[in-house]
Amino acid sequence: MGIFSIFRRKKKESELPPEPESEAMRGPITPRSVEAGNVRAQMDLVMAQIDSLRMQYETINARLQNIERLVTEIRGFCR
Repeated sequence: MGIFSIFRRKKKESELPPEPESEAMRGPITPRSVEAGNVRAQMDLVMAQIDSLRMQYETINARLQNIERLVTEIRGFCR
C-alpha cells in the first residue's frame, strides 16, 4: 500500500454469462423439432455465412498477391 493506492481503480467482480448449450447437450434432433420453415431459415443463414467467408478469402487472396508482387519487386532491386 503506497501513496498512489488511493488513485487505483477498484476491481469489479464480473460474473461470466452462462455458456450456450451445444448440439450434443441438447440431444438428437427429432422429426417433430425439424420444420420446413426452420430448415429453410437455417440454410439461408448458412449460405450467408458461406458468402461472407468467400468474400473474406477473396480479399485475403488479393492482399497476398499484392504482397507477393512487392516482394518480387524488392528482390529485383537487391540484385
